[in-house]
Amino acid sequence: MIEKIPASDRSAWLALRERDVTASAAAALLGAHPFMTPFQLWQLKAGKISEDPEETPPMQRGRLLEPVAVKLLQERRPDWTIKHNSGRAQLYWRDRDRRIGCTPDVLIDDDGVFGTVQIKSVEPMVFREKWLVEGKLGSPASWVVEPPLHVVVQALVEAKLTGAEVAYVAPLVVMHGLEMPLVPVPIHEGAWGRVVEEVSSFWASIAAGEEPDPDWKRDASLLNELGRTDNGREIDLSGNNLMPELLERRLAAKERIKVDEKIVEECDDEIAAKIGAFERAHVPGWSVKRPTINRKAYEVKAGSYRRLDVKRL
Repeated sequence: MIEKIPASDRSAWLALRERDVTASAAAALLGAHPFMTPFQLWQLKAGKISEDPEETPPMQRGRLLEPVAVKLLQERRPDWTIKHNSGRAQLYWRDRDRRIGCTPDVLIDDDGVFGTVQIKSVEPMVFREKWLVEGKLGSPASWVVEPPLHVVVQALVEAKLTGAEVAYVAPLVVMHGLEMPLVPVPIHEGAWGRVVEEVSSFWASIAAGEEPDPDWKRDASLLNELGRTDNGREIDLSGNNLMPELLERRLAAKERIKVDEKIVEECDDEIAAKIGAFERAHVPGWSVKRPTINRKAYEVKAGSYRRLDVKRL
């Protein structure tokens, strides 16, 4: 059953999102989200961590520019009936049984054809690097706009939950003017089936308390925040053939770092001695400065973290 629920303020909206895998996070279950891993999403929905209620600068930029994008869409498509899903009239769609939810930005009616538009505020450099794909001719004029996979998945989920017949993504790029290409997103039944399957497995893992393996690079800060500890007990890794290799590589790298840091320190001392009391030195091809830095006092809040300590026995 698909429900449409009023979400007129941010706190109500965040509360609704807690019980579902939302469209903006669904790609994490496919391993295709640039900002969220399956491990992070599992911890969030299992209640181990909470969603930050504060807006980040990119979120604020998106919220403030969204009405501009809607106005631009109205000017470019006057034949559409366009409804901005925001403010007191904002609605949240959810599949109650599957526990999938979404908050589409824009709902459209194109001569009886119902659709959704997902608006994205994209920084120009990110747009060039992540959204533009070189066409067959190889010239800039032949490049095409191809939304990142996690945005495509978000648009797909929104279309399926709202019952849309068409779906679009509209990246708003603020340069000298306003660029906002309108990119159609296929409502692919096979892709939707994959999302549904992954979400079902995800909630089953939550119920069973079976968390996914972390990504040791992307999840490092979260693991530290969680303060994973087992009350001082020891795990036996004597049968793990990879551990000795990892420890040797780590030791060798640490030794190289020590040598390199010593070289840098010696170079710094000699350079500083040559500059003396001056704050800059003219060296062709180089910028060499030694300004005076006034450091302000600060206080570090109390907290805890886990430190890795490795020594050769």
